[in-house]
Parts: sequence; C-alpha cells; structure tokens
Amino acid sequence: MKFAYPEFLYALFAIAIPIIIHLFNFRKFKKIYFSNVDFLKEVQQETQAKSKLKHLLILLSRIFLIGFLVFAFAQPYIPSSNNDVANQNNIVGIYIDNSFSMESKGENGSLLNEAKTKALDLVNSYRATDKFILVTNNFNTGDQRILSNEEVVDQIEAIAVSTSSRKLSTIYSRNRDPLNSSEINNKSFYIFSDFQKSTTDIKAIEADSLIDSYLIPIKATEISNLYIDSCWFDSPTHLINQNEALNIRIKNNSENDLENIPVKLYINNQNVVPASFSVKANDETIIALNYRNKNNGVQQGKVELRDSPVTMDDAFYFSYTISENITILGVGNNEPALNSIYNTDSLFNYSNFDVKKLDYSIIKSSNLVVLHNLEQINSGLSNAIKSFINNGGSLLIFPSNKINTDSYKKFLSLLSVNYYTSIDSSENKVREINLIHPIYKNVFDGAPKGNLNLPIVSSYFQLSKGTKAYKNNILTFKNGAPFLNEYKIGKGTIYLSTVSLDRGSSNFTNHALFVPTLYNIALLSQNNHPLFHTIGSNSTIDVNRTSTKENVYHIKNKTIDIIPKVRNTNTNTTVFINSDIETADNYFLENKESKVGLAYNYNRSESDLSYLTSAEIDEAIKLSGINAKYIDVTNDTIQAALSDLNIGKKYWKYCIILALLFLAIEIVLIKIFK
Repeated sequence: MKFAYPEFLYALFAIAIPIIIHLFNFRKFKKIYFSNVDFLKEVQQETQAKSKLKHLLILLSRIFLIGFLVFAFAQPYIPSSNNDVANQNNIVGIYIDNSFSMESKGENGSLLNEAKTKALDLVNSYRATDKFILVTNNFNTGDQRILSNEEVVDQIEAIAVSTSSRKLSTIYSRNRDPLNSSEINNKSFYIFSDFQKSTTDIKAIEADSLIDSYLIPIKATEISNLYIDSCWFDSPTHLINQNEALNIRIKNNSENDLENIPVKLYINNQNVVPASFSVKANDETIIALNYRNKNNGVQQGKVELRDSPVTMDDAFYFSYTISENITILGVGNNEPALNSIYNTDSLFNYSNFDVKKLDYSIIKSSNLVVLHNLEQINSGLSNAIKSFINNGGSLLIFPSNKINTDSYKKFLSLLSVNYYTSIDSSENKVREINLIHPIYKNVFDGAPKGNLNLPIVSSYFQLSKGTKAYKNNILTFKNGAPFLNEYKIGKGTIYLSTVSLDRGSSNFTNHALFVPTLYNIALLSQNNHPLFHTIGSNSTIDVNRTSTKENVYHIKNKTIDIIPKVRNTNTNTTVFINSDIETADNYFLENKESKVGLAYNYNRSESDLSYLTSAEIDEAIKLSGINAKYIDVTNDTIQAALSDLNIGKKYWKYCIILALLFLAIEIVLIKIFK
C-alpha cells in the first residue's frame, strides 16, 4: 500500500494528545468524610474498575479517530500495474459503436449519446498533450489519423448513427495498425459498445500485448425490437397476371407477446395487401401475402410495420422483373415438338437454326439454348456454349440416336458434366419425379397418388459416373438411371436428357409431362437477379452487353444518382452494386440500353438485441488471450474507473467512514455509559 500524500502522516504525532490527557488528569478532587469507611472502600473499588475500562475505551476511540482521519488526508491506495500512466505521454484509441442497435434507450437517452458522453469524459481525464485516434463503424477515409484533444472532442460530438455493422475483431484490427505505428510507447484502446452477441467476436481478435484495451459497456434499459428479417417467393419465376405468394419472416425480440400487429405490402408504391399478424415473445412467425402481378417490367416492393425505438428494420425492400418475352434458341433440325410449345406462346421469342447456318453471336443474347438431334458438336459451338453458360445462360440438350460419342464426350467434359457412354436399347419407364424441383413444384395439385402414367422409353443413353458439378435428378428410370438431370455450372444451368426427341425412342414428346417440363425450363431461364441486397456486403451483378460502345451505368432513385464501378468482358458487364449505398430503399441500375431493379436493406445482425453479459465478456477475454479489461461504469464515473486502473484502488473514503465510526463510539461512551 502507498499514500498519495505521505507528508500528512506526520500528523499521526497528534495521537499523543489524547494519551497525555489520559495519563495526566488535572481535575481537582474534594475530600468528603463518611461514617462507614468499609462501605466506601467497596464502592470505590467497584467504581474505579469501571471508570478505568471506560476511559481506556475512550482513549482507543480517540486514537483510531485521529489515525484514520490522518490516513484519509494521506489517501492510501494499492498501486496498479498502470500507476505511471498519468506521468507519461499517451496515445489513446477510441471506438464508439454507432451501429443501429445503439438507437436503443439507456438511462440517459439513446445508447449512442451515452457512449459519446462517456468518451468525452475519457478524453477530459487525459492531459492536453496526449494524442487520440477515433474509430467508428463508418470506416471513412482518413479516420485513422492522430488527433489532438480539441480535434477528437469535435469529432466525437459529430458522430451520428451509421448504416454499417462491423465485427469487433475488424474494429480492433483497424485501430491496431495506427496505434502501433506511433512512436509513443504507452498505447490504450477504449471500446464503447453495447456488445451485441451478433457482432462481438472477442475470440477472433488477434492479441497484441503492446496495447492495453478496455471494454466499456453501454447498457440498454429496455430490450425490445420487432423487425422484418427476410422475405422470399414460393415461385422462382414471375409472369404477368400470375398470383404471387410472398413469405415474410418477422421476429419478436422482446419479452411480450404481440397480437394483431398491422403490416403493409407495397408494389410500385401502391398498397396492395394490408394484413396483420401475431407473434409470441422471443419467437418468430412467417406470414404469406398474396397478390397478382399487374404489369410487366421492374416490380419494386416494400413490406412495412411500425416499431420503436430501433426503426431501421421496420421496412424490408425487394425487387424483381417480369419479362415481356424470353428468348429461346433451338439448334438442330426443325423439331415440331419444340415448335408446338415455344411458337404458340407470345411470352417466348423462339427461333431455330441448323447448326451449319448458326451465327454464334446469337447465342449470347438468348436466355435458353436447346441443342436437339445433333450427331456431333464442333469446337466452335462448344466454346460458344461454354461462354454462354459461364455468363449465366441455360442449356437444354436432347441427343440424337446416332451421336458421335467422342464429340459429345469432349463437349460435355468441357462443361464439367456427365457424358454419354453407350446406348441401352432395353425398354424402361420413368419411376420418380423430383416434385420439389421448381420445374414440377406447381405442376401437380398435391402429391400424386397411385400408379402414374409416366413416360416409357425404348432406348436411352447411359451416363458416365461422377461429376464436378452440382447435380439434381429431375426424372429417374426404374433402374435408377437418369432420364433428365440438372447441373449447376457457375452462374449457368444445364439440363441433360439421356433420351432423344425421336418418337421411336420414347413417348415423351406425346406425354402430358412434356409441355410443363419444357415450359418451366424456359421460365427458369429468365435472368433473375437477387431479390434484395444487404448494405455493406460486396455484391455484384452481371448484365449482358448488347453493344460494344461504352455505356455508363447509374444506380439511382428519387434522391441519389451514383455511378458504380464496372468490369467489362467480351460478353457481359460486372457491376459492383454496393458502391456508396447507405440508405435502404428501392433503386434502379440503368443505362441507355437496359434497366434493372435493385433493393437494399440494412444488415439484420443489428436487429437481434441480445448482449453479452459481463461474465461472458470476461470469459471470452480469458479464452482469447488479448490484453484487455472489462470496465463497468454503471455506478461510477469514467474518470473514477480510469483512476482506479491507472493509479490504483483508493481507500480514503473508507478511512473517513471509520473515523466517523470511532467518533460516534466516543460520543456513546461519554454520553450514554455513565
């Protein structure tokens, strides 16, 4: 133990004063004569013993009173490992969590305002010559520069809520580099946050023994949030006059059951479906909103509810496109079965070319390419198809009964799918339909029962074993061999049939299953961009290049117009669509030739208001091995907490309490015990 002002200890000599008074009692005594001396001796002996004990207790009380009073002025403390900080130059890193969760209410208003107040108190506890580095979730250019006392105060006061959500390990890493690059040896990093479970990844922090880190919690007084987590459609395709079923997941992050909460669905700024829902405490619910598509083109949607104090997740935006037509390219001899489907519906723009007369440039502008009845695939067509698949196109293959197996092997191996090995001329029948696949998901009214009338084949091709691509069996024979397979190759899709369209090989072209199979394959070939994007994620989309001329893309809505970064290839353009987007809303990505709908939402990791407890944080610090301490300033000021850390634990308050206690004991002994 040490003393902040040891010179006051000389005052301990004052303890001699009550001792002297006790030893030399200057009161004058009077003689009184009594007749019964024996009785007086007995009374005198009993009174004198009690009097000595009483005076001794009073003396001890006065000694302790003076002693603890002197200790209080000398200010005793147990020094900490950081007791020399106040006498050194310091560089201090400060992180203020300004994510959306900091909109919650604390004891003194919003958590963000409380964090800013404590950060300002922290700055004031340091010397004017100390240097500071301020970090927030924004990650703005230049926010890692070293600031003076006045500069950091101005920047702290200007902090507002950010749309970005960052992991704590990312924050620590961003602050570590500028701190370590400083020539000042004494480095500290203070983290003001609510320490959400979704973002506080202490175990992922890379330990640095040169930096003393302090985790300071900003606690919410009420944990309550109702929010829209995500949405999705039952159908992957969208058509004019089609009935849509939009599923909405809503989460209740509170201790209260909620009933009959209104929710609204807007399509192109028109309220189409008002509805309501109920959800249990700390639970979630999924509701389905049904409506009909009324227009072609881009459909911009928004689902909305009302909740406070965290409001950033009360709306969820989405966007999709209803195509006016789907471009389908047939390559092979004229096939009546294909014409009967694709030439009779105005939705499809179908054209068929003989392979010898095909202009390969047509392939890249198609949604679906159907190779049918070709005996061999030349290298030029193979390379064009490969590029088409890589750029997100869809390919459907019906082989000829007289294929060149080597030619097809090279072609299908180039696409990384199974290739044809030999033909099997034994009769077979389709046994299994993949009813959960989007091709057949809405074809049957309920699960088919009994013995179905399924396609029969008299010959089919066997396929090689193993593949590098993701594969789905769509139609399967009784013997387990595939009739129709789906392969996902990068951004594209390949549908590979083991049966030709020749009516002598099967009854598939005359079967009721033929039309929905080819119709839905064509629908699924539409360029469906993601339903929504998350602000802060590195998202891109690919759009086809219809012209070799430079054509600048814009991301815009009613309030902003941004030119995003792009990367051009011979066939398409990759657009980096999260450039400078900070506000959740519906936008358009457009140039002079095309227009695509984009929807942006805030990161829902900020919506789950679950926080780490002090015990959980301490345990995480121990497991991670980082040089950090958890500081709870709920019942104390930031200056007092830092003083205990930097100087040591002070005990002068306890000394004053003990001094008053012994003063009270002295009064009781004098006034009460006579």
